Amino acid sequence: VGDVATASRVLAEADVRAFSDLTGDHNPLHFDTGFAAKSRFGSPIVHGMLYATLFNAIIADAMPGAVHLTQTFDFRLPVYPGDEVLARLRVSEVHPAQRRVVFDEAIINSCGETVLVGSAALMAPRRYLRPLGGVEQPSAHPR
Repeated sequence: VGDVATASRVLAEADVRAFSDLTGDHNPLHFDTGFAAKSRFGSPIVHGMLYATLFNAIIADAMPGAVHLTQTFDFRLPVYPGDEVLARLRVSEVHPAQRRVVFDEAIINSCGETVLVGSAALMAPRRYLRPLGGVEQPSAHPR
C-alpha cells in the first residue's frame, strides 16, 4: 500500500487520429476546429479514454497478467493535442485472499493541474501479492 508508478506522454494529433480510427469515435470535438471553437473547450480536445489508457500501460509493465475488474474516472479538465500528461497510480488496498489490488489514479497536465481522477480494482497474478507473514514465492506456473 502506498506504492506509486507513473508514465508520461505527449499526446499528438496523430495519436488522436489513430485512436479515433481504432475506436470509431469520430466526434468532431476531436478534429473539427470550427466545431470545437463553438464548444466550451475552444479548440479540439484529446479523447479522454486515450489518455486514460496510460494506466493500462503502467499496469502491463508493472504487473503483467493483471486483469481489470472495475475502473472509474472523473474527467475534470480537457487535454489538448500537444499536451504532455503524467499518469500516476497509487496502491490504496491489497486483498491477497481475493488477489485484488485497488489503485487511486490521477492524470496531471504539464501545468500541474489534475485533469482526471479515478480508481481501479485489478485481479493480480499471485506473484505480485504479499500476504501477511511474508512474501509469497512465485510458483512454476503463476496464476
